[in-house]
Amino acid sequence: MPDSNTATASPPAYQPHPYLGGRAVALRALAGWRAAGADGPGVVLVTGGPGSGRSRLLTGFLMLCEPSERERFDLSALDPATVPPGGPGGPDAPPVFDATGLTALQLRWLVADHFAPGAVLAAELAGRLAGIGSPGRPVTVVVADSDRAGVLTGPEESARVTEQVLLPLALAPGVRLLADVDRAEAERLAAALPAGRLLVIDLDRAPWRDEEGLRLQAAHMLQDPDGAAELARTAAGPLVVRLAAWSSRSRPDGPAGTPVPVPPPRTVGDVLDLHAGLHGADEPTLRRLLAPLALAGPGEPLPLELWAPLASAVAGKDLGPALAGGQRLLLPFFELASTAERPPAVRIVHPAVAAELRERFGGTVREARRRLASALLATLDGDGNGDGPGRWARAAPYVREQVVGHALEGGVLPELLADPGFLVHAEQLRLRAAVDQLTAAGKELPPLAVTWRRLATLFIRQRLGPELRAALLEHGARQDGLPAPEFGLALPWRTLWARPLTGVRAVTAASGPTGGSLLVAHRPGAETELALYDALTGEPVTADPAGLARPGEEERIATPLGISTGVDYLRLWTRGRDGRPPEQVALFLSGEPLGGADLTPDGLLLLADSRGVAALLPAALPAPHAG
Repeated sequence: MPDSNTATASPPAYQPHPYLGGRAVALRALAGWRAAGADGPGVVLVTGGPGSGRSRLLTGFLMLCEPSERERFDLSALDPATVPPGGPGGPDAPPVFDATGLTALQLRWLVADHFAPGAVLAAELAGRLAGIGSPGRPVTVVVADSDRAGVLTGPEESARVTEQVLLPLALAPGVRLLADVDRAEAERLAAALPAGRLLVIDLDRAPWRDEEGLRLQAAHMLQDPDGAAELARTAAGPLVVRLAAWSSRSRPDGPAGTPVPVPPPRTVGDVLDLHAGLHGADEPTLRRLLAPLALAGPGEPLPLELWAPLASAVAGKDLGPALAGGQRLLLPFFELASTAERPPAVRIVHPAVAAELRERFGGTVREARRRLASALLATLDGDGNGDGPGRWARAAPYVREQVVGHALEGGVLPELLADPGFLVHAEQLRLRAAVDQLTAAGKELPPLAVTWRRLATLFIRQRLGPELRAALLEHGARQDGLPAPEFGLALPWRTLWARPLTGVRAVTAASGPTGGSLLVAHRPGAETELALYDALTGEPVTADPAGLARPGEEERIATPLGISTGVDYLRLWTRGRDGRPPEQVALFLSGEPLGGADLTPDGLLLLADSRGVAALLPAALPAPHAG
């Protein structure tokens, strides 16, 4: 006869995950997937509506996979089925690739460089992703926050991440993929994958929806047990519970004794409406106060000093007093993002709140974005007349970053693209994405913006600073037949002239029979293999090649500068005389192999690329005088 105590014993009471406060069913599935290796489903997607907690679930699970984080847990108190294998002798923590603020192409490079380094061209990445791992020894890849990809607001980049990153990884036989995605992308991937390869954990649906976890969350945040239980039954997810609790506690007589509104909110929109009414405010005022946070793209938080002027610009009236007196009204919907390195700043509390507010602007969102762009431009410190070329160099990082998206959506980006200072000081990746959207919509770019777009890949890939971007854009403009732009910056050179010429394989300096320096371009296989130009003016020169003389060794040693070259770059150096070491005075980069480079005896830089030949005057030299 069995022991009566054994027969009636309750199952052990495990503690919930300390970071999650629940999600046991989902954690069991993730831990089982992690332990199964090649025998389990190859792809696990965590999905759900905005604010469902999918990012938090992924973070909580990865804490149990990372040895340094795992040590902080009392694993004996947790349900063993929710703890993935780890510790000494266990698998290493999987690499995690955060898609927040990245383009799909950037994410592809990150994954490829981690598992299969050595790619040179973007066209090689698809093959490298497909060849990661092997069926017998698969590798695990984790992609977090794919719905937050992109440098501009909108779902387009998330869809590109699905197509260009997640789908190739999901189809690769040597990859075990874990990712959190929004529901639309989960459905796209499910339709493309073979049966049995995919497990979808939808946190809004049974068995993954965690009613008990919501109840614990509400009970922890509220001192109204009945209201907490009702809120947990009604709320769409953890974010609604959190916002509703903060709203309840924001009343002047809260948090003690403050009831949850009846009926309790179900969605983020419900919380916004109920909260505005709770504080005697109208929803449009709350929406306009939050607009600078909600309409901003990813990146720098909003400096506190800009909040009032930007909100006032959206409203068309002074909202400074409303902002100053609206701390309790705004409290649930923003968070401080200050550090020792930056002034006080704020950001929206969650992307789902921003999405709800953007939707509520409806057809007026374009005008709101235009007003935000104008307000940011008004912060620029001009050179006396307010629009000098140096104003962008003094712009706050937030302005240089966020004005791009507001100007694009507000319809004023084309006029900004004619401003040389804007082109070199705006955040380049964001600007490239915005310009691509303009051109895809059939918009015509200003001539200088066309040149910038040609060089943008080089600027972004090499992470160049504003000064070198300006110098290369100046040279590109002259190549494209445009006047030299004024940037308000000290450039390392000035392009004296540029001429189109194809097929150049070498450039040398020479002097002609009548004196004066010449640029000699070597074009193997061309009808005229040598093309000659006056080095100072760029005028074509007709001369017998036999009468040309190249600088001798002594002349080259006497030149004020030295040159070192690579396939797609060159550096200029001082000679380092009188005991002083050589010093780099200029760096020239190209997005393609150079055709050649040389220095004249007086230090002019002669160079060639696929577009033609040019002469540059280094800033370290005095201005030349035509003979």
